[in-house]
Amino acid sequence: MKRLLFLLLAMIVTVGLAACGEGIETEEKEVSGVESTDNSDDASGDEEAAEETEEQDESEETEFDQEIVDNDNFKATLTSVEKIVDKDWDEERIEVTFEVENKLDETLEVQAREVSADGKMIDESMLMMSQEVAGGKIADAKLVIENYDGDLPDMEENLEMKLHVFDWEYEFEEDYDVKVEFK
Repeated sequence: MKRLLFLLLAMIVTVGLAACGEGIETEEKEVSGVESTDNSDDASGDEEAAEETEEQDESEETEFDQEIVDNDNFKATLTSVEKIVDKDWDEERIEVTFEVENKLDETLEVQAREVSADGKMIDESMLMMSQEVAGGKIADAKLVIENYDGDLPDMEENLEMKLHVFDWEYEFEEDYDVKVEFK
C-alpha cells in the first residue's frame, strides 16, 4: 500500500512539474553596450596578483646563437637553454630550443637522440622532442627534459645529443652532433 501511494505521489509531482514548465516563455534582449567603471583599487590588486605569480615561477635562460649544421638540406641553430621551475605544480623542466630550417621540398621530422648531461646519459622517459618541419619552412624545435619522480640532471658543464633528421618515407636521414658548453 505504501509503495502504491509513493508511486502515485511521484506521478503527481512529475505531471505538476511538467505542466508548470509548459507556459514559460523566454524573451531575448539585445545588449547595446556594457559600462565599466575604473576602480584603481581593483587594477592595483590585479597587478599585485600578476607579480606574485611571476615570483612563484622561476626561470633561468641562457641564450645561444650556435650553428649546429648548415648544408644544402637542413640548417639548425641552438637558440636557448632554459630551466623552468613551476612552483604551483611543483614541476621542473629544461627546454632546449633549436631554430630549424628545412631546405628540401618534403616534410622532415627533427628528434633528439643519445642525450647526455655532464657525461651521463639522460633516461629517454624524461625526453620529449619531435618537430615536423614542412618543406622550405622554419620551425622552433624544443627538447623538453622533465622528471616527474625526481630531480633533473644538473647540466653544469655540458649537454650533448644527436639531432636526428629524417622523412617518414626514410628516403632522407641524417644525424648531427650537438655539444653545448656551459662554462
